[in-house]
Amino acid sequence: MPLTIRTAMPEDAPEMAPLLAELGYPQQVTTLPERIKQLADTDTDTVLVAELDGRVVGVACLHVTVFFHEPGADRARLTALVVESARRGTGIGGRLLRAAETAARQRGCAKLELTSAAHRTAAHRFYEAAGYRVVPHRFSKDLNTV
Repeated sequence: MPLTIRTAMPEDAPEMAPLLAELGYPQQVTTLPERIKQLADTDTDTVLVAELDGRVVGVACLHVTVFFHEPGADRARLTALVVESARRGTGIGGRLLRAAETAARQRGCAKLELTSAAHRTAAHRFYEAAGYRVVPHRFSKDLNTV
């Protein structure tokens, strides 16, 4: 069965949760279906899965931000992209990334942004090979501890 990239469905949650955990974001399988329903296919969000042989082996999550001060320059943010560790390096991540780029264009975005933890050097090489460049000086503040 060939690789398929498609919109996530709530019933994908049990296979998506361990993938997100591999990325460092453990999930409650019981709460994930509702988030999938909410974000899987809207004007501003999409959750994509890579399915191979009837199994979900990759996930990509995309969110659009409308920029008030830059009309026509809306941006998409890839907040998660993960492929099952045993299948990395097989082209699945590239297919998911291209599908996310297409989804961003379909939602009117001029750019796609993402972040990647400093220790993920293999991911950095992957994104740079796909044409992404490092843009420094992103700032963040945890509002739950202030």
